[in-house]
Amino acid sequence: MLISELFYSLQGEGKRTGFPSFFIRTNYCNLRCKFLGGNLCDSAYTSWDPKDKRNLGEMDISLIISKYKEYYPVDVVITGGEPTLQMKDLIVLCQKLKEIDSSIFITVETNGTIIGDYVQFIDLVSVSPKLKSSVPFGTKHEEKHNKDRLNIPVLKFLNKLYNEGKFDIQWKFVICNEKDVNEILELKDKVGFKNSNVFLMPEGVTAEEINQKRLMVVELCKKNFFNFSDRLHILCWGNQRGY
Repeated sequence: MLISELFYSLQGEGKRTGFPSFFIRTNYCNLRCKFLGGNLCDSAYTSWDPKDKRNLGEMDISLIISKYKEYYPVDVVITGGEPTLQMKDLIVLCQKLKEIDSSIFITVETNGTIIGDYVQFIDLVSVSPKLKSSVPFGTKHEEKHNKDRLNIPVLKFLNKLYNEGKFDIQWKFVICNEKDVNEILELKDKVGFKNSNVFLMPEGVTAEEINQKRLMVVELCKKNFFNFSDRLHILCWGNQRGY
């Protein structure tokens, strides 16, 4: 499996913020986020620069499991990059984790563009649909990113499985400005997700940037009955790898 990094930390976003978690960050992504203001995604070394020499490269799933066992927290977060690009390996990884202990709580963090059978082995799908404010305007990736950033049939199917009780779900949105909420409301009408499962997060890769946007995002949550999520890892450690 192509891996960027493995580390033990606290979940920094969403429903399980603050939970001790083992992170399995896969390498490569099918999107290239560049937010208004110029920030790339906070794991650009898995997307814009997947050949970064610090990335771990090809790893056997048994080795990934052994690294998890060094810490053995209840929560495992499989993130990226985009983990669903490696669907066969993702399914096996989730199966192997559940074989260790069925109570291990597996979260897969995805941009929601690809669906697969991994969903039958996990506890929480953390979906982060990409808004227009993520488009890398003026780059060679602009057209493809804008075309691929939303897959409405996949988002609808994930929401359907959630409604059938297959897993828990959260919809996380990075907020650059107030206009982003209009797009979220339009997406909600198309997909049908619940306000109670929506988390808005201030965009930023530094504590300063998060602090500047926090109150704006809080007010948007209050007005629209969405949940607020800070970005604990940024506030604690900044934009460092492995935290």
